[in-house]
Amino acid sequence: MRWLLVVLVYCTLSAKAADSVVIGYLPYYRSHIIEFLPVEKLTDIVYFSLSPKADGSLDTSRVKTVEIQKLVKRANQKNTRVHICVGGWELSGGFTSMTADPTARAIFIRNLITFIRTHKLQGADIDWEHPKTKKEIDNYQKLLVELKHAFAPHRLWLTVAVAGWGKYIKPETIPFIDRFHIMSYDQGTPHSSFTGTVKDLKQWENQKVPKSKLILGLPFYGRNKQGHALTYSEIMQKHQPKPDSDEAGGFHFNGPVTITRKTTYAIQQGYGGVMIWELGQDVKGNASLLNTIQRAIQ
Repeated sequence: MRWLLVVLVYCTLSAKAADSVVIGYLPYYRSHIIEFLPVEKLTDIVYFSLSPKADGSLDTSRVKTVEIQKLVKRANQKNTRVHICVGGWELSGGFTSMTADPTARAIFIRNLITFIRTHKLQGADIDWEHPKTKKEIDNYQKLLVELKHAFAPHRLWLTVAVAGWGKYIKPETIPFIDRFHIMSYDQGTPHSSFTGTVKDLKQWENQKVPKSKLILGLPFYGRNKQGHALTYSEIMQKHQPKPDSDEAGGFHFNGPVTITRKTTYAIQQGYGGVMIWELGQDVKGNASLLNTIQRAIQ
């Protein structure tokens, strides 16, 4: 009987792992690594980023068609989906005015669908950091609902990147969003602890978001008390931390042990998977955090 229970538990966890997504953000300034990306280890790649303008047009100046084409070609070979991000830190300024104007919202939606279909992408990730006023939050709901209605005939994914502490997606909007990318980092010192991760996931779960839609964000970088950042690769080169260490040279980060713990927790608790910010910050070999995630999921 005990043996049967062990088998059932193992099969359950294996099924959960098989359904789990591994999503990696790739910023435009990392385009030089596209040809080296281990796309087979990812279910989805989010290319970062377009930004919205007040009139509904898109600022596409940071992304190059040739780079997106290269990424899509490589991803398609491994059945990995590619999405475009809109917004981000310091790239969200246009959301307030655009979402407040129904005409601008309609123009934005048309432009975004055209961009997605032209580049043969699978969807869009909306990253407004962050709507604060009641009016901004209300208008954000309108945009998301209208986007999903427009996306549906084209079978496009709609995801949102949200802060771990965020409370700006209303219950009635949740069904229109396919995934919530929980940015469980940049929150104090240490900026991405395991206990903080659990708190962030529970916070969104308590807002009635289905667990399968909640994707845990993992940082591939560290911060010190002054807020300065180093990539995981830079931390490894400068400080050579041990695998079980989450601090080196005054920088707090997530090492392989913590990444394993977080990934395993997300799978065992029935969440949708994990998300990475960002793919260009990793190292190669056994110390690779992406490889660590893959081992935890297998």
